[in-house]
Amino acid sequence: MVARKQTPARAADPAAGLRWDDAKVFLALWREGSLKRAAAALGVNISTISRRLDGLEEALAARLFDRTPEGALPTAAAARLLPFAEGIEEAAAGFARGLEGFEVEAAGVVRLTAPPGLIDHFVAGALPRLFERHPKLRLEIVASVGYLDLGRREVDIALRSQRPSAGDVVARRLVDAGWIIAGSPALVAELGKLRRADAAPWLSWGEELAGLVDARWVAAQVPAEQVVLRSNGMTGLIEAARAGLGLILLPAPYRRLPGLEVVPCAPALRRALAELPATELWIAGHRAHREIPRIAALWSWLVELLADEG
Repeated sequence: MVARKQTPARAADPAAGLRWDDAKVFLALWREGSLKRAAAALGVNISTISRRLDGLEEALAARLFDRTPEGALPTAAAARLLPFAEGIEEAAAGFARGLEGFEVEAAGVVRLTAPPGLIDHFVAGALPRLFERHPKLRLEIVASVGYLDLGRREVDIALRSQRPSAGDVVARRLVDAGWIIAGSPALVAELGKLRRADAAPWLSWGEELAGLVDARWVAAQVPAEQVVLRSNGMTGLIEAARAGLGLILLPAPYRRLPGLEVVPCAPALRRALAELPATELWIAGHRAHREIPRIAALWSWLVELLADEG
């Protein structure tokens, strides 16, 4: 009894033996209509095209082109595969273009938001060092204590006194510090060791920022008539303190500012200061944008700068 010839079994996973270039060979044969012209279009010899076609047909267990004196004639199976081959071609082109415009260096605009006092007294003066390191970087600063949305790209990086909790953000605490009472060197020398807060003139936040913890502390410790200046601007308050107008309550890192001196306090006043919650500084950004080179560059520089200041 003569054994019946078996049709080649289709592979369990026909794609396992395929390569992206197989779609190029298939499309060249479809479009050119002969092995010779397909070989010329792809810059290879006819034997390569013939061998690649044989391998493709074997992998798919289907005849795709009939080789005839008139050329390579597509079969019904080839017609069915055509849109998929064109899809592979389009996807490969997209893959090749996918990194066009992708940043490989820190270049372009980054938007930063931070409290005005932090910008004025710690960040702005150090910026030449940032641009020496990253000369193609461009920076836009929104000096504000208000909320700006990292998720909607209103800003790229935020420096805040509290950890942002909304959105898919990554955050790191840079500073966790106590508080100091500071004034001009002349006023501090005149006062000597301060036993009671109300024994000196004071500077504090204006009405719209009266809810801040340091403003509440001053309100609890100092009679209203002893507060000689109220303002919603940190820089103005600090300049007035430098000029000797009064004392100011500041986060401990501000002790480094020139023209200010820490007031020595008696134990009771030190204990009152210690009751204030620690002042924190957080850096935050959207998780999806954190590794963009220009954003990563500013982030790293700020961490280096402000963690050292803290």
